[in-house]
Amino acid sequence: MNIASRSKEIVVASGKGGVGKTTFTASLSVFLANKGKRIVAVDADVDAPNLSIALGKGKEKSSQEIKISHKAVLDNEKCVKCGKCVETCRYGAIFQSEGEVPVIMEMLCEGCGACTLVCPVEAIRIEEKLTGELVIEETKYGFPLVTGRLELGEHNSGHLVTSAKKIGHVKAEETGAELVVIDGAPGIGCPVIASISGASYVVAVTEPTPAAKRDLERLIRVIKHFNVPAGVIVNKAELSTAYKDKLEKWINEEIQMPIIGEIPLDYEVLRALTHMTPIIEFNPSSKAAKAILEICEKVAENI
Repeated sequence: MNIASRSKEIVVASGKGGVGKTTFTASLSVFLANKGKRIVAVDADVDAPNLSIALGKGKEKSSQEIKISHKAVLDNEKCVKCGKCVETCRYGAIFQSEGEVPVIMEMLCEGCGACTLVCPVEAIRIEEKLTGELVIEETKYGFPLVTGRLELGEHNSGHLVTSAKKIGHVKAEETGAELVVIDGAPGIGCPVIASISGASYVVAVTEPTPAAKRDLERLIRVIKHFNVPAGVIVNKAELSTAYKDKLEKWINEEIQMPIIGEIPLDYEVLRALTHMTPIIEFNPSSKAAKAILEICEKVAENI
C-alpha cells in the first residue's frame, strides 16, 4: 500500500518510557483539532497502545488483521523424528523429547525457514501468521484515531507501525486532514525508526533523570540520522531542579537541540489520566495544562 496523502507528520517520541509521551500526544491532538486543524491521530506504540484511553475511548469504526509474520508449521504425520530441524534452528524455537516428534514454539519462531531446508521429508512448511491488528475509531474530539495492536509475542512491530501510519495517511486523504499526529513507541528500536522515518517534525519528551537523559541521547541520534527537525520537552521539570538545569545545559550545548518547553509536576495530570481526558480539557487552568498549551503553540508554529 502506498502512502496516499501528503499530510505532514508530527511524531511524539521518547527514549525512556513513562516520561509523558502519550499524555502530551493526547493534548497536542486535541489542541490542534480545537484550532480547526483537520488531523488524524495514530498510536504507533504498538506494544502498549494507550492513546485511545488518554483520549477517552472513542467509537470503534473498523478493524483489520495484519498478517506479515511467518512461522514454521510441522506436519506430525510426515515427521520421521530425525531431529535435524532442532539442530538447525538458531532461535531455539524447536524442542524434541527423545523418541517424540519435535514441537515448534510459535512465539520463538522467526520464520526464517532454515528448518524447511534440512527436513528430509518436507514435513515443515512456513505459514503466514497474525502480526496484530489496526483499529480505527472516531474520537469524541471529532478526529479519527488509528491504533496498532501487536499480537502477543510477535516481533514485527516495525512493520505494524508502518502499516498503522499508512492507514493513518489513507484516513487523512479521505477526511482532508492536513496533519497526522503519531504517538511513537519509547526506545530506539524498529517501531521508533518506523515512526520517525518520513516525519515532518519530532517532539522528544524527556524528564530530569539520569536514565531519561541517557535514553534521550540515543533517541536524538536516531532523529539526527533521519535529519528530521525536532524539539525537546522536559516533563516533570521539578523532579530535580538541579538535574533539570544540568540536563537542559547538556541539551543546548552538547546535543544542540532546541528545548520547546518545560512541563511542571502537577497532580492534576494524574487526575486527568484517571478521568481519561487530556489535561488541557480536564483542567485548562492547571499549571501543567498552561505549560502544555504554550508548547503546543510552538509545535504548531514549527509545522
